[in-house]
Amino acid sequence: MDNLKEINELKNLCTPIVEYLKENYDPYCKVIISDNEIKLVSTKIGIPINQE
Repeated sequence: MDNLKEINELKNLCTPIVEYLKENYDPYCKVIISDNEIKLVSTKIGIPINQE
């Protein structure tokens, strides 16, 4: 499959999921999709550590 075509197909599939998240959850939620499950996960605490 052409790489650009694959990217566009994935974008078209995922856009409704992104819209659903925006309408129903906060920015700290994400969906993880694998071949055997779909997870809705939420980050309670996230602290970025910059290592230089």
